[in-house]
Amino acid sequence: MTPSLYLTSVNEFAGKSLAALAIGLQLREQGYSVGYFKPLGTLPHSVRGITTDEDAYFITQRLNPDAPLDCICPVLITPELMMRALSGELGEMADRIRGCYERLAADREVVIIGGVGTLARGSLFGLSAPAVAELLDTKVLALAKYVSPASAEEVLLARRVLGDRFLGAVFNFVGPAEEETLRGDMEHYLERHGIPVMGILPRDELLSAITVRELAEHLPAKVLCCEKALDELVVHFAIGAMGVASAARYFRQLADKAVITGGDRADIQLAALQTPTKAIVLTGNIYPSAPIVRRAQQLGVALLLAPHDTLSTVERVEQVVGRMRVRESAKIDRGKALFEKHVDLNRICRAIGLGVSGGAS
Repeated sequence: MTPSLYLTSVNEFAGKSLAALAIGLQLREQGYSVGYFKPLGTLPHSVRGITTDEDAYFITQRLNPDAPLDCICPVLITPELMMRALSGELGEMADRIRGCYERLAADREVVIIGGVGTLARGSLFGLSAPAVAELLDTKVLALAKYVSPASAEEVLLARRVLGDRFLGAVFNFVGPAEEETLRGDMEHYLERHGIPVMGILPRDELLSAITVRELAEHLPAKVLCCEKALDELVVHFAIGAMGVASAARYFRQLADKAVITGGDRADIQLAALQTPTKAIVLTGNIYPSAPIVRRAQQLGVALLLAPHDTLSTVERVEQVVGRMRVRESAKIDRGKALFEKHVDLNRICRAIGLGVSGGAS
């Protein structure tokens, strides 16, 4: 049977897609034929008349672009599908998942299987993470956002739920202050309780960045100028609600930022344009003055017109920041480098029965 690794998470947006790419790319560099498979998806994406999952397609294009499109994500979770599940009208989704997996894995030396959401997602269809792991006879690596020592409880529960299929955990988004605790008593405690800690990944600003385009789509905001800047990465956010002198000092401390301010605050907008800024979000649906637009065009800074007030706009930004969608080459390269340095690929490969010559120590 083809060695495989199923990636799940104990909390939302813990970095499963990045993990799949990073591990898959490392294995490919070792000379392995790598496949990617996502049993359940939530992001419908049409490619050549076939509807699949957006993340699954993106990762497949980088790991196994010759994979059959109709098999890389056989089940898409939609509101309609959930209603059918409640009324007992579902067909044999498990058979379709297993059939697609076997077809995809047939000519691969190793398969990375991407989970969706957390351990419980898919339970409505009898396809939770433990059920899928059993169906595909695979080992499971759990990713966890490390928030506090209480994060260990979620991993302990995952170990209990997954049983012998659980091979270990990778902690992500670990700050400098938390790393010492995690690498000390916490790691020893987890190892004693049958939870190998396969990696501890530090928090990284670039990986948490979003593009100006993603920001505009999520708010949603109208792009007033500089569409060429939409693919720029925003690392920091600044709220321009203070006096202009204080704002100018604050803005100078932050590069690669988006400034959120009222559309009528020309003084704050000008201060932002005098410092390294990727975009200015104008709240309240108030258009900027002509001089501001001209200056933004000269500098290539996108102006985004948001329909909500500043507080509501900030709340929407907080919802999208931290989801860590991986699309840009810079993010992929950074993520791969972090995994090579901080995740024990050799140990993971041994756990799934795959030999590998490289990997992190």
